[in-house]
Amino acid sequence: MSAALAARTTKDMVPYAFIASSLGALGKRVTEAGKELHIILAGCNTIGLVSHLYSSTPEAARKNVWVVCTNEVWPSDLAPMLWHHYGSYVNQGDLTEFRSATRTLLGEYTEHYQRQRIEDDSLREARAGRSHSGIDESLANAARCDRLDKVQLVAGSMAEVALM
Repeated sequence: MSAALAARTTKDMVPYAFIASSLGALGKRVTEAGKELHIILAGCNTIGLVSHLYSSTPEAARKNVWVVCTNEVWPSDLAPMLWHHYGSYVNQGDLTEFRSATRTLLGEYTEHYQRQRIEDDSLREARAGRSHSGIDESLANAARCDRLDKVQLVAGSMAEVALM
């Protein structure tokens, strides 16, 4: 997978199914080793990958695969905040402290981000005419985190993942 991604020389979409098949196989191997896999999809609107990941991961492995994703187009400088507390607060089988610390961090950053008054035409266009899942109140409302076996597939291929 890394070689195929490195070979890309232009900005183009990497198919979700391609990424999900590699991560699903990794989830299976990690489960067989008695471990958990934590996947942090830090880009904008990465929830679109979750349904593919769900389908590509064997059912028996889903209880050992956690996914962090976003369901909005959001400021690019927020990506590091999704993994900032990872090393300090993640415990096997329980991401409660990680979720809480990350949600607090994103919430605290919301006011700072709003004070910057950044004018971003692409962000404005992406959000035009849509509700923002509470993202204007807290950027944490765009972050999602759950075990893959708890993810719900709705409307065919869309995934519902619990709030961070």
